[in-house]
Amino acid sequence: HQGAGTLKAVVSTQSTGYFIQINLSLIRMTKRQSSVKEESALKQYGSVITSTEVMFQKIGESLVASAASASAARDKADLFNVCLSEYANRENKAIRGEMVDYCECLKAVEDKRQAALDAMTEKLKPICDRWKAICTEAHTSLKLLCAARDKEAKAVRSLEKIKCKEGSKKAVQVATDLAEKQTELAKKTAEVGALMQQFHAQKLGDLKLILSTYSHIQMLSHARALEFYTRSYQDMVDISVEEYVETALSETMPMANSQSTPALATSDRSSDQLNVTK
Repeated sequence: HQGAGTLKAVVSTQSTGYFIQINLSLIRMTKRQSSVKEESALKQYGSVITSTEVMFQKIGESLVASAASASAARDKADLFNVCLSEYANRENKAIRGEMVDYCECLKAVEDKRQAALDAMTEKLKPICDRWKAICTEAHTSLKLLCAARDKEAKAVRSLEKIKCKEGSKKAVQVATDLAEKQTELAKKTAEVGALMQQFHAQKLGDLKLILSTYSHIQMLSHARALEFYTRSYQDMVDISVEEYVETALSETMPMANSQSTPALATSDRSSDQLNVTK
């Protein structure tokens, strides 16, 4: 009877160790199969998050640089416009009106373009800036997932060290802890999956908004510019060379007439004196 009890205890211990070994083998096999995929997915997630943050940062900087460049170009255009305005005010009335209107058209083009770029930057820059916080939050979620994976791996190693020498009670305790770590890991994995799904959707949505707004504002700006440039071109077409020459001569001829009139009067008096003498 005593030998039978000892044999039963040995068989029980051996069975416990056998099942522990089976569980550990299954865990190791599962880990080997999923570890490579998880590592690759986490690296890919991190790369996507980083590249997205850099992309939106560069877009925001480009918008600001574009507005600054347009402001510098407008300053140069204003100098050209001032030069034309000063010349128009010195010209005769045949082309003065067309020249003044031409200058107003050029000024309107620059004003509309600058206003459009300022409005675009004011609207789109905050969208780009908020992606720094979004990407920081995403990186934090990835770090929490990596921490959960490390805890789960540590629990697996602890269960492997126990084997069957310390008894089934300790093994059950460690196995329970491992199950909790695996549950936490599954929860974090699901959270990161949902986060990345929302991340991709929001990224594409904001990118579409930025690019469509940029194209729309540029399209409106160019349409208005085309309108003013067409008007300024028509002003130049409407200028008549013959009218300009006639007006220019009419403005200068009175001076010539005033100089030639006294000579003509002197000639007439000399002719009268000659007739009287005869």
